[in-house]
Amino acid sequence: MKTSHLFCCLFTLAASLLTGITNAQTYPTRTVRLIVAFPPGGVSDTVGRQLAQKLQEQMGQPVVVENRPGGNFVIAAEAAARSPADGYTLFLAIDSIMTMNPLQIDKLPYDPVKDFAPISLVAAQSMFMVASAKAPGKNLKELLAYAKANPGKVNFAASVLTAQLIGEQIKLKEGIDMQYVPFKGPPPMLQALLNGEVDFAITTFVPYANYVKEGRLRGLAVTGTRRDSPAPDAPTLTELGYPEFTYRFWLALFAPAGTPTAALERLNAETNKALNDPEMKQRLAAAGLEAMPSTPAALSQLMRDDLEKWTKVVRAAKIKLGN
Repeated sequence: MKTSHLFCCLFTLAASLLTGITNAQTYPTRTVRLIVAFPPGGVSDTVGRQLAQKLQEQMGQPVVVENRPGGNFVIAAEAAARSPADGYTLFLAIDSIMTMNPLQIDKLPYDPVKDFAPISLVAAQSMFMVASAKAPGKNLKELLAYAKANPGKVNFAASVLTAQLIGEQIKLKEGIDMQYVPFKGPPPMLQALLNGEVDFAITTFVPYANYVKEGRLRGLAVTGTRRDSPAPDAPTLTELGYPEFTYRFWLALFAPAGTPTAALERLNAETNKALNDPEMKQRLAAAGLEAMPSTPAALSQLMRDDLEKWTKVVRAAKIKLGN
């Protein structure tokens, strides 16, 4: 009897292992949806489409991008978190969705840790400080000097909270009264810059760097530790005397919590393969991004570290965040 019971247990275990291997080999068998929290045209959308194309080529199934902008990215995050945990819904999130929204929204309808399964980091990029051609001053120092001499006359734009906080920290350090203008995404912010409706923005390189090359906008600074190829003439904030504001935003791939382990392992392997592809690296570099393949554990640790960091920044700067 005991021998029979042991045999049954061993058979069940073997069957489970074989099922897991089979699932890993066969997944996916249909279209995979990739949710992006920005409208078409921005850097997140561009990265999402490039990654979707590579995953589609590698896995042999369609990977379609679904844009869900607005609501401080809550619309996209909630849709992803509430999707079936079957491996057929993925979420390309920027860092602020996971590390800033918990600080600024009291009743956040998703939990960054409990509702998502990390897959891999995707890319990282410095932020780009870019000015309207109509903005006062020729560079960041002159623009800030004008703002200091003319309280309330200069405004700045951002579409993510981390970018806003960089501007708020500069305001506090320099004792400047500047108005913050929020935008839902890069495309409308670009139009506002071109029209001179906002003086400068803290944003991504795409598509702003091209307009700087054309002379329609002016590059002011980058927030990384080194100058970036899309805007080689723009100095770093460290060069300008603001080393404490160095920052690179990141994008990462997630799935709804509870997604089968076999699917997550396949997605991590395929994502890392895509990001290590020379062509993919070149495409990302052209947009000022660095490919950042990682393990799920590394992504989880980065989330925790950044949440701790920004919590300290918000408290130290006494910045009141709205819901």
